[in-house]
Amino acid sequence: MPTSDRQFRALAENLPTLCWIAGPDGYIHWYNRRWYEYTGTSAAEMEGWGWQSVHHPEKLPDVLERWRASIASGQPFEMLFPLRGGDGVYRPFLTRVSPSRDADGAITAWFGVNTDLTDQMNAEQALRDSEAKFRTLAQAIPNHVWTALPDGQLDWFNDQVYQYSGAAPGELDGQSWAAIVHPDDVAAIANGWAASLASGASYQAEFRLRRADGLYRWHVSRAVPIRDADGRITRWIGTNTDIEDQKSTAEALAHLNDTLEHRVESRTAELLQAQETLRQSQRMESLGKLTGGVAHDFNNLLQVISGNLQLLLRDIAGNAKAERRVHNAMAGVTRGAKLASQLLSFGRRQPLAPRVVNIGRFIRETDDMLRRALGDEIEIETVVAGGLWNTQIDPGNIENAILNLAINARDAMDGVGKLTIEAGNASLDDDYTRLNPDATPGQYVLLAITDTGCGIAPEIVDEVFEPFFTTKADGKGSGLGLSMVYGFVKQSGGHIKIYSEVGQGTTIKLYLPRTTESEDVVVPAVAGPVEGGSESILVVEDDAEVRETSVATLLDLGYRVLQAKDAQSALSVVESGSAIDLLFTDVVMPGPLRSPELARKARERLPGLVVLFTSGYTENAIVHGGRLDPGVDLLPKPYSREALAQKIRAVLAKRN
Repeated sequence: MPTSDRQFRALAENLPTLCWIAGPDGYIHWYNRRWYEYTGTSAAEMEGWGWQSVHHPEKLPDVLERWRASIASGQPFEMLFPLRGGDGVYRPFLTRVSPSRDADGAITAWFGVNTDLTDQMNAEQALRDSEAKFRTLAQAIPNHVWTALPDGQLDWFNDQVYQYSGAAPGELDGQSWAAIVHPDDVAAIANGWAASLASGASYQAEFRLRRADGLYRWHVSRAVPIRDADGRITRWIGTNTDIEDQKSTAEALAHLNDTLEHRVESRTAELLQAQETLRQSQRMESLGKLTGGVAHDFNNLLQVISGNLQLLLRDIAGNAKAERRVHNAMAGVTRGAKLASQLLSFGRRQPLAPRVVNIGRFIRETDDMLRRALGDEIEIETVVAGGLWNTQIDPGNIENAILNLAINARDAMDGVGKLTIEAGNASLDDDYTRLNPDATPGQYVLLAITDTGCGIAPEIVDEVFEPFFTTKADGKGSGLGLSMVYGFVKQSGGHIKIYSEVGQGTTIKLYLPRTTESEDVVVPAVAGPVEGGSESILVVEDDAEVRETSVATLLDLGYRVLQAKDAQSALSVVESGSAIDLLFTDVVMPGPLRSPELARKARERLPGLVVLFTSGYTENAIVHGGRLDPGVDLLPKPYSREALAQKIRAVLAKRN
């Protein structure tokens, strides 16, 4: 027997670990006493490959594979696996095996040691359980609870600290907690904390902590050291207790006049803030009404221009120069219509037609459109969470919102960078909505758009949703893009939040209300030739120029056309007995009889009649809660000849 083997055996017989020796081929020919004591086996049972009987059958194939690979490669073997004791219980062992080589490098034997990790793993689990109990208790305590490392670096806070301060998890770690301490108190706190760290004595101090709304409240902080068996400090555990009320009472007794003055000032500030909030709400309401009225007249004007240009285009067919000028004018009409739509959107006056949509599928379907709009230098990544909820949203408007945000991101990245679009489920709780009063608690589908652009300066980040505010150069933007997205999301019952850091990029999160309804199946419109018909259409429009243009367009499409200047006149035409297949009426008209009432009365007299509304601004006649009434067909102004023709045929098809 080689000397090294004898030495190993002599040493191994007295070790508390399980030891063994194998030949170059892995055939085990010797075990120490501790092995037989633990496994309750005999040498005859264990010799060779008999050790397999005390291995867990589920782990054995992996052990064999690893052990044979080591034998083949000559490399040391190390693995954690369970071994069965004589009592039938499997315990975790860490096995390390090393080869012994001769002078030529050939393996002469393998020396193995199995170390029982049961106590170690139990101790680690006990530590984890203890830590979990501490965390559970600390989360249940209404006070602030925190822990620090032996050097004084704070490394954990309970949820009450984050809820109070409004900070995100991790933001207060290390020395960053000083950011929420009143500036006048920082120096004294730091000196006291340093003294406790040096002496190991308990810590106590009173100071002011900033709340999420910016107000400071007095707290008393206490911390005690936790020591190990050798007396070394392993951790500090601290609490902060709100003593603002006690402080206020003491100050009130000592300085009654100052306290009264402070209360008056505080109450005045609250009233001023409430008045400012009310004024802002009233301003937005007034602005919404103003934009609605402007959009109505503007869209009527655009309809006259657009309709006549389209009719003129047919008259000048073949004259390339004239056609080019008309097309240029039509492009201006399109831009004007977009501006009017943006005005209505930020004023929350859009007639939304929501559908049940799966946002994940929706953004995947817009991928090609975004890539064409952003160019090859923008990398687009789409991340959709599993089990995504549905939302009820206007598909056209959410597509415009995504495109608007993507184009803004492209400009912020100067045409080169990465755009990430993420969709997932989110719940806004009372804690969040308390810090964001414009949000409503509930479940939402979260759509987040992140760029790697220049970011937005902190002093203007709160202004980016204001109408006509823009950071772009003159002539590069109307300042209505983000405000349009904001208005659409709010009108849809959602919430919008922006996060930005200069030089790092921007994330805009859209929270869209969840619905439990099944996704609507949307059949895409099939583009085809413009078709007219021979049916009879009653056109009701108070604006003479708009009416004349609409009638001319319908006649050009082959329809028989009747016309009326208001709802009362239109009802007279209906009652005259004239054959009418479709009522094409403006929504907003003068007179005592409103368009929805005209539609109802006309259907009573002509049961087969179908109705198509048109408007530049619907007010609340056929839109309630920001959404088109069920069963209502609307063609927004200004509309093209093609759009009118297709909508007329679609509405007439409903008679069948």
